[in-house]
Amino acid sequence: MQKRPKTPRRTYIGILVALATSASADPYAGQVTTPQRGDDFFGIQERFNRYYTDSNYTPERIWHVSPAGTGNGSSGSPMSVDQAFSQVQAGEQILFHDGRYQGCWELDDSQSGTYDKPITIKAQSSGVSIDCCNSGRATCFNLEGANHVAIDGFILNGGHYGVRAVGLEYTAPGHQKGIAILNTTAGNQYKDPFFTGQSDWLVLDSNKGYGGGDGDGHGIYLSNGGDWAIVRNNELYNNSSSDFQINADPISTCEEDGIPYDDPRCHGSALEQQGQGISEFILVENNYFHNSDVGPNFTSVRNAVVRNNIIGPYTRHGTSFWQETDVPQLGSSDNRIEHNLFIGNNSRHVLQTVAYSDRNQIRNNILLGISVSGDTVKANPATVLVEVDQDTVSNNLFSGNVYIGGHFDGFSPARNEQQLNTFKSQWFNHFPPDGMGSPVVYRPGETAPFLDSAPLLPTTVLDMEGRPRSNPVTPGPWEHGGRLRAIVTPEQQAPRTGKDRLLPGR
Repeated sequence: MQKRPKTPRRTYIGILVALATSASADPYAGQVTTPQRGDDFFGIQERFNRYYTDSNYTPERIWHVSPAGTGNGSSGSPMSVDQAFSQVQAGEQILFHDGRYQGCWELDDSQSGTYDKPITIKAQSSGVSIDCCNSGRATCFNLEGANHVAIDGFILNGGHYGVRAVGLEYTAPGHQKGIAILNTTAGNQYKDPFFTGQSDWLVLDSNKGYGGGDGDGHGIYLSNGGDWAIVRNNELYNNSSSDFQINADPISTCEEDGIPYDDPRCHGSALEQQGQGISEFILVENNYFHNSDVGPNFTSVRNAVVRNNIIGPYTRHGTSFWQETDVPQLGSSDNRIEHNLFIGNNSRHVLQTVAYSDRNQIRNNILLGISVSGDTVKANPATVLVEVDQDTVSNNLFSGNVYIGGHFDGFSPARNEQQLNTFKSQWFNHFPPDGMGSPVVYRPGETAPFLDSAPLLPTTVLDMEGRPRSNPVTPGPWEHGGRLRAIVTPEQQAPRTGKDRLLPGR
């Protein structure tokens, strides 16, 4: 990825005042992109893991490990994983040689990286597989208060979690910072393949999570009020609960900590180190979430950008913007939801905004309700495409969306939106009746009636693979026409094409 020319930096105080003022009124209006080192992210200078943002970063030392290693940690004499974890320091890397491992390893607040010197835990190739243990946290990699750690390229099997990364306190100074989980497949965990709590400046990019079990069941779970996060290019499927969940959980982070819900310490801005009961400034893009029990939950989430995702179908219901209290300030509000494809195949909702989840901008999406019989796919009039709680939600902006099949609850489309009562599979490249195709099967076909039907949004100028959008634009995650190209990711990650990324791991 080429370095972008730097723009003049605004002062942090000026940005803080502007964003804190607008946080309770409208979604963040600026362009949000995946930053390189030192760039802005939601208007302030990034603090992500350097391994992710700096293509020129190299570790100061590499400890080589192997399943039966007993050596000194050199490339020709790898040591054991236990020995490497006992001595790794900021700026160093643990490199797993190919093979099958068994165990669980942990870093805590006494053994962290820094913004300048991250710790990296890296697989040599896709031939590194770990069977997570079933004792203690039962987690292949547990980061308990450790900061600026990157995990890259593993296959993680079983246990309670594949990766668990948590801060030590609900208050902002006690949050974990700078975790990056990249190019990793985690499956068949009793709880969650990927779990984080009170973790700021977090990245999950190009991962796959499936088989989250009865202990919790989320493919990716961001909990307890973490702020500033990137979740992109991931695939989640076959999880027993909501496959992607952000839950700031004010019941735990505020009420159980003795803080009233209506106190700014619970609902205030992360820019002022407040808001223990809110998650803010999160980019969710280019993901493929499907075929789990429940769709994504955005619970007490504010100032998020949710764009270019393929979401659904699900066994029960689709995506929800909501909260678990009755305090208006804790609703999932002021979010931008743009150019997604939402799919439902039953009588439940495809997209829901309830419980004071207001002032969201929902633009240029495709919301599709279908029924499936064998290989035949038809529009389903029973699907609730949009559900809005009219008692508490009145200021969401809907514009440029396409509604296919289905009906509405507490909502009527705007005049500039398209409603289609029929559905034809050829409107998409190769629409999968079972929902288990790769993302490219959902590219729009030549006969799709929604091609070039909406105005270009200045906030979503690229499609799911990084291709520039035209004006007028095609709703949904894919721009019509053109060749597939490599997606935009930091250079240190393995290059992937739009065709081979996110293929289901079956």
